[in-house]
Order: sequence, then C-alpha cells, then structure tokens
Amino acid sequence: MDEFQSGRSRLERKRQEEEQARRTSTHTPIEHRAEDERMRIDASQRQNHRYVEDGPALTSRSVQQNHRGSQKRTRTGIGGRLFTVVRRSANQVGTIMAERTRSNRRKNGRSEEKVPRETRQDGLKKQPVEKKKRRFKTKIFGLLLVLVIGFILFASQPFTFLLIGSDARPGEALRGSRSDSLSVMQFVPLSRTIQLTSIPRDTYTPISCEDGKKDKITHAFAFGGEACTQNAVSELLDVDIDSKIVISFDSFIGLVDQIGGIDLVSTGTFSEQDATGKANQYAFQKGKEYHMDGAMALAYSRHRKTDNDGARANRQSEVIQAVATHLLKPTGWTKISSAHAYMKEEMSLDISYRQMATAGLALALMSEREHLEIDVVSDRLNGIFYDFPDEKALTQLREKLQTTFYGVLAND
Repeated sequence: MDEFQSGRSRLERKRQEEEQARRTSTHTPIEHRAEDERMRIDASQRQNHRYVEDGPALTSRSVQQNHRGSQKRTRTGIGGRLFTVVRRSANQVGTIMAERTRSNRRKNGRSEEKVPRETRQDGLKKQPVEKKKRRFKTKIFGLLLVLVIGFILFASQPFTFLLIGSDARPGEALRGSRSDSLSVMQFVPLSRTIQLTSIPRDTYTPISCEDGKKDKITHAFAFGGEACTQNAVSELLDVDIDSKIVISFDSFIGLVDQIGGIDLVSTGTFSEQDATGKANQYAFQKGKEYHMDGAMALAYSRHRKTDNDGARANRQSEVIQAVATHLLKPTGWTKISSAHAYMKEEMSLDISYRQMATAGLALALMSEREHLEIDVVSDRLNGIFYDFPDEKALTQLREKLQTTFYGVLAND
C-alpha cells in the first residue's frame, strides 16, 4: 500500500512539473498564478477524494466545505490582484494630470492656494446686492437730470420780442390801423433779466417801407403792417428782432378770457374807460390785487392819461407776465396749447419752441424786470408834433441791448 502511494505521488509530481513547464512557456505571470492555484486546488481535491474513498464517510462534508472555501479564495485573490493593477494605473494617470494642471497654473500666474469654502461664502455675503428697484430709480434720476440740463442749455440763448399794440377798436380791421404802443422785450435767462424798452409812438425815425423817409414810427404799421414796423424798430435800436406779436383790443380781451382771467396787483391809482370808449368804467387802486377778465385787463394796460408811454408799456409787460405766470401754474398747463394756437391765429404770433422755452424759463426764474426808455425831445416840425430821440442817449441804449450768445448782457 505504501509503495502504491509513493508511486502515485511520483506520477503526480511529474505531471505538476510538466504543467509548470508548459505554463512557463505559454502563460502570463497572472495566468501562472491562477493556474498554480487551480492545480493546488485540484491536488487538494484529489487528496480529499482519496481519503474519502479510504476513510470514514463522515469526512465528506468537511471536504466539500474546504472545496467551496478554496474556490472562493481563488476568485477573490484573482479579482483583488486585477483591481490592484487597475488602481495603480489610475493613480499614475491621476498623478500625471495633476502635475499638468499645476504647471498650467504656474504659467498663467494663478495661485495654487485653495480658498476655504467658508471664506468664499463670507466674501459672497459681504458683496452688496444691488436691487432692481434702486437701479431703476437711479436711471430715472439720471434721465431727469439730463433733461433738465438739456432744457437749460436749449433755452439759455436770449431772444428779442416785439410787442405791437394796434389802436383798432373792437370790430375794426387791423389793416390801416396804427400802432398804439410799441415795446421791445429781451429775455435773458442766465442773467435772470427781462429788459423792456418802450418806444414812444410819435418817435421820429426812418421808415424802411417808405424808402427810408422819416416819420412817426406809429405810421409804419399803417404803411406796411407788422413787417414794416419790425424793420423800423430794428433800425432804430440797432437790434435784431427774433419774434413778434400784434395785439388788438378784441384779441387781447379774447386771450385773457380764454385762460380764465389773470391776478394782478395794480401799480397805480387811476380810472379808465372800457373798450367802447365809455369813460370811468374801471377804477384801480395802487397796491390792491385784482382778478381781471379780458376787458378789465385791457383797460389797465392801455391807460396813459395820468402818466406817460413808459408807464403804460410797463403795465403792458405786467399783464403779459401775469398771463405767462397763470399758464405756468399746474392748473394752467392744460391751457398752454389752446392759448398758443389762439395767439398764433388771432395775434400773428411768430415764435419758435426754443423762444417759448426761453421766455418760460426767464419767467419761471422770477427774473428782474428792467425798464428802459428812449429819451426824446418833443417839438414840432412843419406844424406836426414829433418826439426826437436824443442821439447820445440812444447810442447808450443800443449798447445796453447787446447780449452775448450765452445770455449775459454784453455791457454789464
């Protein structure tokens, strides 16, 4: 029995050596190890079977358990080795990629220091969050500021306005009538000044539409209407007239009534007739405020019996300023368009939007009103009464009416 077992052991060793040689020539190291494990298990199984055949039957269960454990250990050992190889390869690849990333960061000048998550969160919390509503308010404020600055620049250039008052009675046509009053208004917003120059109706001056013949300036309207009057005034004062308006009794009353009347404080004490010529229909007391309709405002502005043409021109400017002040109130804004259309249709108003803005800005700034007059000497020529201008005083007046582009009086 011992010889049989020893001979059998030699055969098994020889077969194992042959298998080992064959595996050495054809298999990889991993396969060698797997094959060695299988051969070891086969040898163990054969040994167990031998003992089972020769020994008691009670040992079969333990042999089977050893067989299952060997198979489990074999599978676990092969998979673990494969996993180890793959993991090492992945670690090598990760190391290479990390080295490349650090190199790129150094080239770009970026810091490799990591910012803690708490620090980043604190930085985000400290950054001010701009609300949409605040941005909207800022944009609106900026837009309004730009509009205000643009309006001031747009309306800052001064302009000269000619006011012609016709002596045509209610119901009479303007054609062939004379100018009952002449006033030149200069609006200078940047110096907050409104200069009013009154021209006596009997001023002796050349009339351009009459081939330069000298005559009373009031006759210029009868000879050539508003255009002839504008040229005569421009030559007399040596100033460019930018716009004009012609006011009759009817149109004056209609304008004041259309805007709902005006509020005005009287600068004199006197009584005046109405538009039809009926005497003492209106009485005014100095320092007293009146709410005037069209007829009352006309009576106030045309009075000159107790004073002179200069005082009457000043009252006319007061009425004009009262009309503008009424239109500039919030309650009068809705009437601006209709008032402008009325003056353009009924009063031959010739004024641009820029000039309207200039006049409105000058009035809104409560500009100081300065009243200027032409110094004249009253005398008769060929039996006709005239007002002869004083040439020296007229030269000084012409210089005073000169303004710069920016709206500052040139000779101040």
